[in-house]
Amino acid sequence: MNKKWFLLVSLMSLVYLINFQNETKAGFYEEINLFGTSIKTDTLLTFYYSKRPVPVKIQYADSAKASILVLPGWNLKATEWCEKTKLCDKAKKQGFDLVFVEMQRSVYLKEYYPQTRADYKDYPTRSWLMDSVVSPLFAKNLLATENPVFVLGLSTGGRGAAILALENPEIFSGAATLSGDFNPLLQKNDALMINSLGPYSKFPELWNGDNNISKRAQEFKVPLYIGHGKLDAVCPLIQSTDFVKTLKNANPTLRIVTNFPDNQGHTYTYWDSEVAAVLRFFESIQPQDQ
Repeated sequence: MNKKWFLLVSLMSLVYLINFQNETKAGFYEEINLFGTSIKTDTLLTFYYSKRPVPVKIQYADSAKASILVLPGWNLKATEWCEKTKLCDKAKKQGFDLVFVEMQRSVYLKEYYPQTRADYKDYPTRSWLMDSVVSPLFAKNLLATENPVFVLGLSTGGRGAAILALENPEIFSGAATLSGDFNPLLQKNDALMINSLGPYSKFPELWNGDNNISKRAQEFKVPLYIGHGKLDAVCPLIQSTDFVKTLKNANPTLRIVTNFPDNQGHTYTYWDSEVAAVLRFFESIQPQDQ
């Protein structure tokens, strides 16, 4: 986290602390103790997107050196990262605080459109995630502003991790994306994108716009870890291989680490197999890489 962001968070903390009682009464979030002797106990918060509760769990390491924002796939629980992989155990031992946000059926759009299917609009956007969850967590000292921050996601959360790192390089020092999708033009029949953006035939500008991560490859400033099982039957491998090719052409100095195992699919077995490598990748990132 750079000095500019640190100063911004420090200023924001004053504003948020002054307004803390009003925010709580408005349902902004619940059950948070700012003034105890320690915040190093695992914490469960409830934020609200419109009127929908969005649980946020923070797992603290004993001696934290960095934080990781952990994103789930579409309609998957964020805490399944703990239940079905070794991420929580390994991260705690290696000094990573973890933040799990229950994004539910979010596809990590910046905003919704008139043609977006109505029920999709009930779930958080990436703009809301940054403005209403990530920034307040730092402003209220629930996460250490002096430590690096990374973002990790699987499946649809993989695209979320990539685009958050792209748009917020002052916050995130690196990103890891597993089994993600980056270019909707490769799957014009994808129901999630059709229901979110509208059909390509009617809204080609949105399919080529700021939600198309591959089209924005030249904007990346932080290192990326990109993993994808070759047997993935849910999100095709070409989403990651094409993205890597585009990154290398458009952004040749960007640090990229890849892993495309032959015998893995779109499963927690695969995502669990990547945990150690992802944590090593985050540990390896130095300030000069950004």
